[in-house]
Amino acid sequence: MNLQLFPRKYGNLPLLWSIYLSFPLIYFLGMGGLEGSIGLLGLFIFIYLYRDIYWHPSRAVFHIIIMTGILAWMIYYYHEGLLYTALYTANMLGFVRNRLHFSLLYVLQLGLIGEIFLLDRLAIREIGFSYIFAAVIMLVVIPLLTRYEIKWANTKKELDRANERIEELVKQQERERIARDLHDTVGQTLSMITLKSDIAGRMLHKNVEKTEQEIKEINHISRTVLNQIREIVSDLKQLNLEEELNVSNKLLRQAGIEAYVETPEQMGGLNQLYENILAYSLRECVTNAIRHSGATQCFITLKEQPEQITLQVLDNGVGFSGRKGNGLLGMEERIHMISGAVSMKNIDKLGCQIGIQVPKVQKSEDTAS
Repeated sequence: MNLQLFPRKYGNLPLLWSIYLSFPLIYFLGMGGLEGSIGLLGLFIFIYLYRDIYWHPSRAVFHIIIMTGILAWMIYYYHEGLLYTALYTANMLGFVRNRLHFSLLYVLQLGLIGEIFLLDRLAIREIGFSYIFAAVIMLVVIPLLTRYEIKWANTKKELDRANERIEELVKQQERERIARDLHDTVGQTLSMITLKSDIAGRMLHKNVEKTEQEIKEINHISRTVLNQIREIVSDLKQLNLEEELNVSNKLLRQAGIEAYVETPEQMGGLNQLYENILAYSLRECVTNAIRHSGATQCFITLKEQPEQITLQVLDNGVGFSGRKGNGLLGMEERIHMISGAVSMKNIDKLGCQIGIQVPKVQKSEDTAS
């Protein structure tokens, strides 16, 4: 038996909405007798169906029809003021994805308004036009707003999944391309080294001159392999840190997050590999802030020191949960590969702070043999 009132993914909002059900509850409890008991039974069925829609959205159409019927009976038999309870059925219309079903149920909701005007008790005179008018506006507007909100949320989820799928496909294609290059070039050259090593081993005590010649060729081939690997690595997509800072600024603002970027006026030439890894790390931090932090502000600071480069990304979001996804784990691995350091912590009244330090290696070292 499920004792949890509503699914966690909806947060506390459904529970807060449920507070307004206390008004019809108090009304029926105060009535007493058989009439009040029947009213309470109808209200409990209404509440059960309302809660069940959150757990089983596929049942929304059938449940809303029953809930609307219960409301129509309550409004007619008890009091016109119970029209406000229709806000719950209006809100549940957002779970109906089929356009035809939504339209029919929307008209059914509007029928409750018609019931008020057709009652012999002249409800408008009894409970006031402003009271009825406010309920009418909410019954007309809430279903449309809820449907739009849920549709927008679903579209955003689908877009996020599509982007993740595209990223995976791009990575897979890049891995396959690198594998082909390694097989076609480096693989064949390494096979030659293996073959010549075997020849040199067999001739070591028979023909010293021939062995020396084979060793020289192995040395030459190994240099060729090194050059081939460098060509493959240099052919990989290189990132520019300055460009990535500009892109991050733009992406944050597009996501509705105020971006503050602080960088040195001029930075010394950084080893391409180190710059590449630092730029990828910045991208991962910004992506994490956009997708998971819920932040409204993000501060990016890049500092150049005599011995190291420091990158700090701070946001005012929900903070670091302690669980690292594949992206952050991959970022840490790349930073550690170049003898760098990564720190992740929550800052009081702010959010998550990610600090990255990498050794300052100049371009001249990149070409050293």
